[in-house]
Amino acid sequence: MSQQKVTSPRPPSKTSLVASGKNVIDEDDSTKPDFIYGGPFIKVEKPSPFINTTTPINLPLQGTFKKSFAYYSLKDRLPVILTKVIDYLSREGSAIKSAHSAGDDDIQGLIQYITKLKNDLITNKKYDLFTVDTPEAKRWNRWIESCDSQHYFTNTWVFTECYVYRRLREGCELSKGLKNFDPFDDQKLKAFQFSLEPMCVVADKLVGMLPPSDKDKRKADFIMLLKICLWANKCDLSLSMGEQVSLKNTDGKERSASVVSLSILDPFKMVLDLKDKVLVDDSSKICDQIIAKTDAMSKAIAANTTFKFQCSCHRLATQFGMPRCPDKEPEPEAKSQTKLEDKSEAEREQAEEPPKIPCPAKMVLPEVVTFDIVCDNSGYELFSDLCLANFLISQDIVKKVRFHVKKIPWFVSDVTPVDFKKTLEMCANANYSREVPQEAPTEPGEGEGEGAAVPPQRVSADSLRELGHKWMQFFEDGTFVVMCDEFWTSPIMYKEMKAQAFQLYRKLQLTAAVLFKGDLNYRKLLAERNCVPTLSFDQALQGFNPAPIIALRTVKADLICGLPKGKFEQLNKIDEKWMEKGDYGVIQYSGKVEPLKVSDRPCADYGAECRGALCPAQPTDIVT
Repeated sequence: MSQQKVTSPRPPSKTSLVASGKNVIDEDDSTKPDFIYGGPFIKVEKPSPFINTTTPINLPLQGTFKKSFAYYSLKDRLPVILTKVIDYLSREGSAIKSAHSAGDDDIQGLIQYITKLKNDLITNKKYDLFTVDTPEAKRWNRWIESCDSQHYFTNTWVFTECYVYRRLREGCELSKGLKNFDPFDDQKLKAFQFSLEPMCVVADKLVGMLPPSDKDKRKADFIMLLKICLWANKCDLSLSMGEQVSLKNTDGKERSASVVSLSILDPFKMVLDLKDKVLVDDSSKICDQIIAKTDAMSKAIAANTTFKFQCSCHRLATQFGMPRCPDKEPEPEAKSQTKLEDKSEAEREQAEEPPKIPCPAKMVLPEVVTFDIVCDNSGYELFSDLCLANFLISQDIVKKVRFHVKKIPWFVSDVTPVDFKKTLEMCANANYSREVPQEAPTEPGEGEGEGAAVPPQRVSADSLRELGHKWMQFFEDGTFVVMCDEFWTSPIMYKEMKAQAFQLYRKLQLTAAVLFKGDLNYRKLLAERNCVPTLSFDQALQGFNPAPIIALRTVKADLICGLPKGKFEQLNKIDEKWMEKGDYGVIQYSGKVEPLKVSDRPCADYGAECRGALCPAQPTDIVT
């Protein structure tokens, strides 16, 4: 990934805000103390960078604006999350040391590192540069040095948040015994266990959705699973500062333990009850467009018989009068079965090379019809993503689903490769069963006597275990592919992906559609800009269109696009904090796509020298 200059527009002057009628802090008031506090623990010398307003339209979200969710997050949420990591290290130090073969120095060193990070954050200090000696850390240092503002609150919110989580990872990397420590592992495990019941309910109904079905049922099931995935996005541990997300009634009120014990949470009923909370619903369009596109891709792939699964360098070589790349014949079976120990060292190295795939830089058709999911949270949300993926495979809409996850622990509950594998295993080994007594109907039905017994409602993990085993098989045979590009843990906006992470952009061009989950992805799709709420989703993407884009997000940050005229103002009158709670959602779609052409750049592996129709799969990118 090449270097990018990450800039943050400076906040507007107080004069311009006063002229526009905005409420601002008068820094020249002689009656005020020598220091102005931008919140608890934040001591800011005059002149203060903080402005007592919400984020102005078309400016980036940042902690400068005291009435913004960015300010609240940096002042309260992030410090609490770091404090909980410190508490976890202190409380469970013995268990952590045992699990990681670490020592007391490792635990104390990481606590001290995080304590300094937290203090720097709440006092709005300048970013420290990274000290670990890796290419990715060096890129981070270049991004920091290129920022217009290098302070936590006055730079773009998404940059600061990403920086804090990357620094948290550096604290582990600098330790001898905690290099593989995930400070959020325990919270993610509890979140999975907390969600077992709704998983069992969804699993039971998903089993009935998987057999081939008619067009109308397939569409209805597709739409229902998209909405299951939408509301699963409420399970975000970074929003709740690490606390488990409470079960709620559809009226938004938390259930008491006694009420929970007398009912079973049904996510399908929740979808129906929350239909008015979906502010933009493109689910029907998504279903129609994706099925049409995948059908067309399947036909094109089937018709591609001349150079099927080969790169277009054959055509380029003919066009420019150059020798054509050699077609590689398969090895005879007897030769391929030669024992590894009988081969030379060079032959053994060649045998151990990564598996070959069609050259992504030259392909103009994918090898198979693929659907991509850029994941957000582990636990119940990842489970819902797996359900949707299973449905797409079983209905023969696509042949492969690629899950893009974070390479390192990120935003508390984001999925990592380890989380993905654990989720499959925990589903396959799930153990849950509960019966809930049902009230008899007030009026007996036909053929029923008074006081007829009503069988209890039962939920169990039988279907969940069945799905878990199937998903593990999908993972083993390559139907499910897990990828973890470093781009997803960078502060770069998605409109810059083509310039800054071209190989990833190229891979996304070969898919039928890309589903982006959650708020962080949504913020990067919109370039962290507080755009006009009625701006169309197409326009808000600012040219990012490698493939059809789907965004599923429960609203937990104060930026949004695509709303009907007047809806934003209406919701603000009901609750001015509605964008911070996750009670509303959007399902948005952009079908605008950049045409897929032969790449004008070399592939990532061989550079300018093309060595044939097949390239090695990148082992750092594909998790096996």
